Amino acid sequence: MSGGIARITAGILSYNRRESLRRTLDAVLAIPGLRVLVIDNASTDGSAEMLKEEFSSELYPQLRVIQLEENTGIAARNIFFREVVTDFLLTLDDDSWPRAMDDIDRLRETMIADPRIASVCAACIHPDTGVAETAGIERFASAGDAARGWDVVNIAAGGSLLRMEAMRETAGYGEAFFWGREENDLAFQLLQRGWRVVYDPRAVVWHTMSPTGRNVYRRLSYVTRNSIWLLWKYFPLVVALPMALLFTFRRLIAILRDPRRLAPVLRGTAGGFAGIAARRREGSRFTLRQSWQLRGWFLKLLYE
Repeated sequence: MSGGIARITAGILSYNRRESLRRTLDAVLAIPGLRVLVIDNASTDGSAEMLKEEFSSELYPQLRVIQLEENTGIAARNIFFREVVTDFLLTLDDDSWPRAMDDIDRLRETMIADPRIASVCAACIHPDTGVAETAGIERFASAGDAARGWDVVNIAAGGSLLRMEAMRETAGYGEAFFWGREENDLAFQLLQRGWRVVYDPRAVVWHTMSPTGRNVYRRLSYVTRNSIWLLWKYFPLVVALPMALLFTFRRLIAILRDPRRLAPVLRGTAGGFAGIAARRREGSRFTLRQSWQLRGWFLKLLYE
């Protein structure tokens, strides 16, 4: 058994993916010494019943389940920050799990090599197709290297190790975001507090990206809105405004390839610009120098 596994809790947020959740739990519960906390976001597909019947605490004493009465979106992940008592949290989706214990060890070794690291994102790869959703993010890194971890603005909820000490310094995931870019919101909070957010592709988490609940166009609307919100919230207006306009133009150009994107992009853009006052009242902004250091994130924002 890995000596550091007792310092880690695997946190799984679940919503209406019963079969995927079963597969994930079978994988993580097979790792000796790993604590597991499941937060079910008011699923209606029988997930709650499956958890009670197949994954009770009597059968799996290392497992704890919290059932929510309503779907609060990504804000439910903030419950992990209140409930986890171990030093580290391995944040997972209900359709993701570590490839092996060695991958958890790799994440932990990268984390403890630098006490300033708050998050280590793994390579999130589909176990059947080999497609990696995290492929190439090191191209947008502001610093770092393969040995120390690439400094990015990326905390993949489906496969990242988080340092709880650092998480408790933040306000957590932004509840207003609900779905999309909330990981960047958390990363920016950490960066403002002097922490590092890194990517280590040597560690692998399998992520099937279940299509259940993943409405592409609904997500497009949220991501468009939330991307603009991030600009208002964290950057000087002299940076945020031109970037918001460039981002909007980039989103509109993509409509030429898929006209179905028009309505969600317009909704997201309208919501993004309508939220300028509320977001400017939140938190604090990066300086111009810090904004320049984060130019890789701006490029990634326009690239996606």
